This record gives sequence, structure tokens and C-alpha cells, in this order.
Amino acid sequence: MSEEKVAKSLTEFVNRVLVLSQLNLSLNVTTEENSINVNLSGEDVSYLLGHNGELLNALEYLANKNYGRFLSEDTRIVFDSSDFRNMREKELTLMAKHAAERVRLTKKPFTFEPMSPNERRIVHLALSELTDVRTESHGEGDDRKVMICLA
Repeated sequence: MSEEKVAKSLTEFVNRVLVLSQLNLSLNVTTEENSINVNLSGEDVSYLLGHNGELLNALEYLANKNYGRFLSEDTRIVFDSSDFRNMREKELTLMAKHAAERVRLTKKPFTFEPMSPNERRIVHLALSELTDVRTESHGEGDDRKVMICLA
């Protein structure tokens, strides 16, 4: 199945979910190299973005599980709304740097609350060039957390 066909089928799927969930949202689907982007907007955006974007992440997960097998290995389906992904990345980067400073001062490891794989990746990358602290992931499944400790 081509990316265009996946995008069309994905649009129909998300529209059905929105109708059935009675969320007042509209979507715009665009394709780029290595990604199909789904941007949601409307008066019910707050439901998508609440609890650190839990519903937005769930929709993205379902879309990738359902349609990812029709895409090349390096192509992902990415859901966003109100530039949430970019703002969340900046927030996680700041949190990681603040936590690293706390570890330096207290000499004690710091463990974040459970995060999605993408959010854990952001934290690891934010601190990857620091030589005095290191990051590790611990736990299983939905309980997987990032720990920052002295190197």
C-alpha cells in the first residue's frame, strides 16, 4: 500500500474515531519523507493534550499499530495538535537539565515518572553530551522510567 493510500485510509479511520467519540476536532493529514503527519484542531483539543498528551499519544499508537505495517521501516505516523510535540520536547529537555543539576548538587540519582518511549528518548538525548551524568531506563512496559545518576 502506498503512503498516499495509507494517508487516505488513516484519514477515514481518524474521522470515524472522532465521530464515535463525539470530539469536536478536525484533522489535516500531510505526507513527508519518512512521516505521515496528522494535525488535529478544534474546540476539544484540551481533551487530546490533557495528562501530557495521553489521548494524542494513544491515537498515534493505534495508528502506527494499524497502518505501520504498510509503511517502510523508517516511516512513522505522527500526531500533533497546537504544536504540542515541539513544546513537550522543550519542556522535557528543560526538566532533564534541571534534574541533572539536582543530581550534581545532591549526588543522589533522580528518577522521572513513567514516560513513553519517545519521551524517554528525548531525555536521554538532552543529556547525552554531558560527561558528569548518565541516564538509564528502568522498568517494564508502561512503568518504564528514566533515571539520571552521576557518571
